[in-house]
Amino acid sequence: MAPEGGKHGGRPQKKLKGLQRLRWWCEVCQKQTRDENGFKQHTLSESHVRAMQIVAENPKKFIEGYSKEFQHDFLQLLRTSHGEKPIHLNRFYQEYISDKTHVHLNSTKWSSLTEFSKYLAREGICRVEEKEDGIFVQWIDNSPEAIRRRDLVQRANRLEEQQASEEKEILQQVERARQSKAVSTEPEKPAELAKEKWTDFSLNLKSSSNSPKPTISTSQGKNNEQQDHPPKSADKPVKKPNVFGMKRKQPSGIKATPEPPKKMTEIERIMKEDMERKKRRLVK
Repeated sequence: MAPEGGKHGGRPQKKLKGLQRLRWWCEVCQKQTRDENGFKQHTLSESHVRAMQIVAENPKKFIEGYSKEFQHDFLQLLRTSHGEKPIHLNRFYQEYISDKTHVHLNSTKWSSLTEFSKYLAREGICRVEEKEDGIFVQWIDNSPEAIRRRDLVQRANRLEEQQASEEKEILQQVERARQSKAVSTEPEKPAELAKEKWTDFSLNLKSSSNSPKPTISTSQGKNNEQQDHPPKSADKPVKKPNVFGMKRKQPSGIKATPEPPKKMTEIERIMKEDMERKKRRLVK
């Protein structure tokens, strides 16, 4: 008989602490052995043999089940701990295997972690990018709310780009209008200025004796005669009319040209078109 304290004779049994080697782990029996000898003894045990007989009946079913469980736990931890931020694949895998109850990769249909990352990228589950310091994995949120949120962001970005392009086009049109206005406001020729002065003023003051006398209209001549020879029958002196206050008349032989309508400048035209475009958009 064994002494008190059990079959180990009172010696405390050592407990497995920390992670052990993956090669000495039995996924079917969920058992971790300490070394190669312990793993060999476990494979010869009756419980392990019975479990392996059950697995041998349909091995693909068990491998597919382990693969789905591994993928579910892997993605759940990635989503909850890092969200949509990229993280180094090996570093995250160390976080995943820190849980002793996790499904081991060697019991799945993927031969390596790189193959598993390729599968995630091929299925569109994660965004995988290979950089100088290793492979980075990023979870993609494909939920309906996330898709709706991304659509709203894309629409807002497109609207901002459209408004920016319209503002840029308006500024370019204003700049072109300013340049064309600067070109059109050049100084006119002296002959044209003299002609305009002649058409604007029909009455000129008398100049020196050498200069030619200005032409005076018939109505103005009659007024001057009345000023030089006032009527004798009038008791009071007649008030002289203000020649400069009288209505100006065009010289004989020159027809009065109607004033052309005021032209709309390019800036005013652009502002008017912009206001009409905004009104049509509000009506829609």
